[in-house]
Amino acid sequence: MAAHLPCSSPSCILQRLSPLLCAARKAVRGLFADRVSMARFVAHQVIVFVALLLVAIQLVTLVALNWAVSENARESVRKEVDVGRRIFGRVMEDRTQQLTTAASVLASDFGLRQALMSNDHATIVSAMANHAARIGAAKMMLIGLDRRVIGETAAQGNQGERPLFPFPHLIENAERKGAASAIALIDDAPFQLVVVPVLAPVPVAWVMVAFTVDNKLAQDLSLLTGLDVSFATWARGRGWHVAATTLPPPKTSALLGALAPPAGAAVPPISPDLLGADFLLSGSVLGREDNAAVVAILQSSLGAAIARFDGLRVILLALAAFSLCATVVGSLLIARSISRPVSALAEFARRMERGEYDQGPPATRSDELGELAASFNRMRLAIAAREQQIKSMALQDALTGLPNRALFNERLQQAVGLARRLAQPVSVLLIDLNRFKEVNDTLGHHVGDRLLCEVAERLRAVLVRASDTPARLGGDEFAVLLPTASEAMAEATARKILQAFEAPVFVEGRQLDVGGSIGIATFPDHGDDPNVLMSRADAAMYVAKRKRMGCAVYDVAFDTEAESHGRLSLSGELRQAVDEDQLVLYYQPRLDLASGRITGVEALVRWQHPVRGFVPPDQFIPFAEQTGCIREITRWVMGRAFEQCARWRAAGLALEVSINLSARDLLGPELPQRCAELLASHDASPQWFRLEITESALIDDPARALDTVARLHEMGFSLSIDDFGTGYSSLAQLKRLPVAELKIDKSFVIDMARDPDDMTIVRSVIDLAHNMGLSVVAEGVETDEVRQLLCAMGCDYLQGYHICKPLPVTQLEPWLARRGAPHGTTAKET
Repeated sequence: MAAHLPCSSPSCILQRLSPLLCAARKAVRGLFADRVSMARFVAHQVIVFVALLLVAIQLVTLVALNWAVSENARESVRKEVDVGRRIFGRVMEDRTQQLTTAASVLASDFGLRQALMSNDHATIVSAMANHAARIGAAKMMLIGLDRRVIGETAAQGNQGERPLFPFPHLIENAERKGAASAIALIDDAPFQLVVVPVLAPVPVAWVMVAFTVDNKLAQDLSLLTGLDVSFATWARGRGWHVAATTLPPPKTSALLGALAPPAGAAVPPISPDLLGADFLLSGSVLGREDNAAVVAILQSSLGAAIARFDGLRVILLALAAFSLCATVVGSLLIARSISRPVSALAEFARRMERGEYDQGPPATRSDELGELAASFNRMRLAIAAREQQIKSMALQDALTGLPNRALFNERLQQAVGLARRLAQPVSVLLIDLNRFKEVNDTLGHHVGDRLLCEVAERLRAVLVRASDTPARLGGDEFAVLLPTASEAMAEATARKILQAFEAPVFVEGRQLDVGGSIGIATFPDHGDDPNVLMSRADAAMYVAKRKRMGCAVYDVAFDTEAESHGRLSLSGELRQAVDEDQLVLYYQPRLDLASGRITGVEALVRWQHPVRGFVPPDQFIPFAEQTGCIREITRWVMGRAFEQCARWRAAGLALEVSINLSARDLLGPELPQRCAELLASHDASPQWFRLEITESALIDDPARALDTVARLHEMGFSLSIDDFGTGYSSLAQLKRLPVAELKIDKSFVIDMARDPDDMTIVRSVIDLAHNMGLSVVAEGVETDEVRQLLCAMGCDYLQGYHICKPLPVTQLEPWLARRGAPHGTTAKET
């Protein structure tokens, strides 16, 4: 019917008053924004300035303290190294004296001199070995006055021609001083050498005693000096080598890597900062030759010295953190004392912005803020009065005084909720006036307004219960809410309303006849949702108007026309469903009768509409095929099915996935290319999938369809004829198809236990398929009796509710896990 919306309707009033309300709220924010922002800015400035100042002072203090600690530790370590170096020198001198004394005692041994006089080489070597073992010497040599070696402890057997003594300068020093000592390399190892004469009573030979420079010596010296001691050797062409040290392996590697590479003939210099900031060291050359040298390195860790001050650092950091926290807290308290009045007004302004007008602004001093608070209070009262007026108009029809659509829907929602809890009925009446457009067009809108007011008065007079709610939904459409009213009570009330409308209405001397059509719907018989209930009442009202019944109670037959319109609208929403991922894949298991296992599943598409809810496939698939949208749906199904199958295979679940193809899919040349892309993107094998083709898909253009089927077969896909027996393809055409399976349509399977004709058809199809070398799948197996019959006929696979209904992945995987045994999958899913 024609809508009649006078200028005084709630929508007009809302359009006029809502800008005023928004402007008032903007005015509140505008008046106060600058002051609130300034107060917050000042408070934040105070906190940030004080905190940054304190942080800067503490950083400078910590940097200065850290520098002083480092310098103090460095000076302390430097002194330790100097003292240790002097101790090291004194200890080495004492060791040299002790070793010289021990060597002199050996040289004065009568047995050694007696063997020397007799020139008995074996006796000489034996005597030297005994004395070497007694004094802890590593090697001993007896050198003649001609500077040739007479015998040595390390030699094996007869040495032939006597070699020259490799350190002639030691003998020269011994000739001058009576004894000589040095540290030198023998076979690339450092030794401390002592040379003393063999007197009888004049020197008749020289004895050289060698003592090993090893880790034990380094450790003994480290205990005396309090430093880490290392003995490093350098040889031309070979570079540095650490022979003995008290350092652990990582620091030994660092020391060896930090030593300077050889340069020229001289021993490379040792830098005092050899290891950077981690250590201080002192190096001294203990022995030097043209191509080799032995160096002692004394070092002390700076890190260990600085670590002694870590406790002081922790205390200072704790004090710094405490002072910073105390400063921030103090600054916050100061800032709050400064900005508290402004913050209180800011909170009041935010409450006003949210529409909370029940509480006034906080009391402030008699200053500018006080005047601002008083202005806010006056504004609060004015805005609250306007909003109250707007709310009353928003929920009430301005012309008739009845509740409007918003209030009616709210009360209907409440009534249905209460009725659902108490198991009570709720009825709604939808009323549309007859010939109201003619009154408006002929007599004018002001006459129509008077007529609407009279209808409202008559509705109030008929409805005697306080819980009943009449409402004007718009134009000439009215509604009545009848809580706890059954269908019979609602129909009786509708008859009373129609009877009240029979009396004529007099407007400006004119007699007007009031008539109406009323649709009735009752909860829960006609719907369990308020929107559905109103829709059903609307359908009944249009039937009553079309058939001139006065009133009509909703019946499912009224939905035929609306349903047809709804289905047409679904076809326009299919592409949106694909784009917005409203489709869902369900999977129905397929039982292999030979093994008793679930070997495959069929992918079935479902549509979960955001408004209509679940839409069955038989309602949208035909329209998708008619409009061509089935190709987008097939692409979506294939993408999701390939992805899920690859995920199952990766998890060790070897399931074959069947995918349905429509006639439009087979007529499109891009299907094989799409399949190849999906196989490549998911690293899948075509043997994992079975493509199902209906017989009807081969009728429109058999040549193109057969070409597509052949290409898919060449790619390795298994092909199946779906719904076999319902199409019109000939056996000759079936023989040309490269298919491996026939699926008997469920219409022949469901009642085969009671229908002999269906049983004959099923048996014939199974025999035909087996004779052609094809396997057979029976769909629609819903009873155990049918399952046993199919087993007896030799059917290969079963599919139906008796095995398992179609399930989403989240339910299918637990079902498969529970029925993993070979025969456990034959139980019916309940």
